[in-house]
Amino acid sequence: MGLMCLSGLMGFNAQAQWQFGVKAGIGYASITDDLSTKSPVLGATVGGFANLTFVKSESMLGEIFYLQTGLNLNRRGSNFQVVLERDNTLSVRKGYYHSYYAQVPILACVHMELPIRKAGHVVGAYLGPAFSVGLFGRCKDRLVSPGISSYTGNYDLDVTGTAHDRAVFSHLKRLDISAIVGVSYEYKNIVTNLYVDYGFLPTSSDTDVIRMIENSGTGSSDIRVDIPNGYNTAYMLSIGYRF
Repeated sequence: MGLMCLSGLMGFNAQAQWQFGVKAGIGYASITDDLSTKSPVLGATVGGFANLTFVKSESMLGEIFYLQTGLNLNRRGSNFQVVLERDNTLSVRKGYYHSYYAQVPILACVHMELPIRKAGHVVGAYLGPAFSVGLFGRCKDRLVSPGISSYTGNYDLDVTGTAHDRAVFSHLKRLDISAIVGVSYEYKNIVTNLYVDYGFLPTSSDTDVIRMIENSGTGSSDIRVDIPNGYNTAYMLSIGYRF
């Protein structure tokens, strides 16, 4: 119904066409958390895309507008560090959080060929939401000074293993909804994309850094890995091939 309404508004009198392709890319990913020092990790993406085009439409807009969806496997996460004080003693905790998400984007895109002598150079822009589900990952939390206590663990969608392992990762949120905005350059069948992927759902169900500060004051401890409560952010460069 939505496609029919869109087609009517744009004056389409022909069936839409699908184009398919694959892509891979790298960049840097981080978790936005104002209470801890953080540094990015290597972000990565690999997957396939499908473009719904309207090039046979009589409308001029059909020549430049298309919709894109697909399925990606994305690597996200962050390194983090927190400095705590207890009994006039500073302690430093460091760790990392590497996670892998299955993602489905729904993007509205425009592109147009550059008016230059050599044909085939196309630039574009796009934006839209994306829906992601965490599949598996790895976390590490280490007390650097004083002491060398640490915990490192893997998790998956089912959080299998002992009750201790399940408790460690029970506060992670698997679902993420993000906004993607980017630009593209196409030449023949090669497509290059530069984009930002910003998540709107926190990675954790509570504010872990604040809990760490509270624990340092009370002397209590918690078996859960202290993953920063923040939002996945990634700046990515990808290259794809359209069949």
